[in-house]
Amino acid sequence: MKITKLQLENFRNYKSFSYDFPKQKNLTVLIGPNGKGKTNFLESIYILSLGKSFRTLIQEDLIEWSMDYMRCNCEIISSNETTRLDVYYSKHPKKIKKFKKNDVDLRNSEYLGNLITVLFHPENMNMLYLSPSFRRKYINILISQTDKKYLNALSNYKKILKQRNALLYEIRDKKFKGEKCGSLEEDLNAWDTKILEYGPCIISKRKELVRFLKYNIEKNYVSISGGTEEVSLEYLNPVKDNPALQKTYKTELVNRRKKDIKNAKTSIGPHLDDIKFYINSKEITTSASRGEFRTLLLSLKLAEIEYIKRETKKNPVLLLDDVFSELDRKRQSHLLKTIKNCQTIITTTDIDNLDKLAEEGASMEFVKLE
Repeated sequence: MKITKLQLENFRNYKSFSYDFPKQKNLTVLIGPNGKGKTNFLESIYILSLGKSFRTLIQEDLIEWSMDYMRCNCEIISSNETTRLDVYYSKHPKKIKKFKKNDVDLRNSEYLGNLITVLFHPENMNMLYLSPSFRRKYINILISQTDKKYLNALSNYKKILKQRNALLYEIRDKKFKGEKCGSLEEDLNAWDTKILEYGPCIISKRKELVRFLKYNIEKNYVSISGGTEEVSLEYLNPVKDNPALQKTYKTELVNRRKKDIKNAKTSIGPHLDDIKFYINSKEITTSASRGEFRTLLLSLKLAEIEYIKRETKKNPVLLLDDVFSELDRKRQSHLLKTIKNCQTIITTTDIDNLDKLAEEGASMEFVKLE
């Protein structure tokens, strides 16, 4: 999979911009001082991939301040087939979001997966130690790009969870007032049945992903560090992973019902799952150095690439936002050797290290943004 052309209109600081990627080079390096649009360039590709930004949830932020709309489009080639992708946002006269593939309108869920990317930027480090919601988001993005069944299950689960929580709140309110709520509790059984259609599917797929990542992260970490550290990760979900997963899940929902009604929240399910990372059997949030965090994150991203290759039989497009400033020379060289078969777009303010890597044989196209 490779992007051959990128066009931007009223996107952040790009009023009108077009770039043709070199056919014979997989590595494009965006250079220039801060504030010239290097990260914006990567962000536009990410939006063409996922339909949303990795920097903001407010779509108006993406539109050049004096304009009413923005458009990002690109041409990609995959399996000798050329595809045109287009993402359009407007803020006036009304908010509109459109996704197109070869000029055909698609829903976001249909659009996802046409351009598969792996993003690597310094703030990724936050995912390793901040709120579990960051790690769930990471898992969901990775699997959703490669598995439509998972994406559908996740979408339906979120809608059902919202309805179940609303019903729990209503039951609690009636109980507090001393009113009968037998019919509402029967409705709760129906929502539990619906949750069981999608929850186990999400859990099973996540556990499969974590098993894959665990094996590859262990291998990558030792290769990068040259040390003997034992690296592992664990998927945290109270529903036991066995052939009777659905039955176990149902039992947990029933056992927790009183608690759920009291708190008006569903206390079990993939919306509360987490991943924990360990080095030498110690959780990284309590013991890892910054260098170990960097190596672990790099190992994770390389495993992510391998997962996408396995699931899609295609190379993803890699977006590396100023990550070489976070990596020493050894880690830089390891990263470039690993990604040489993937189209990669890199941003940097300092090309000295990249010049040295180019001398070692990496074929690069330098694009200066001024």
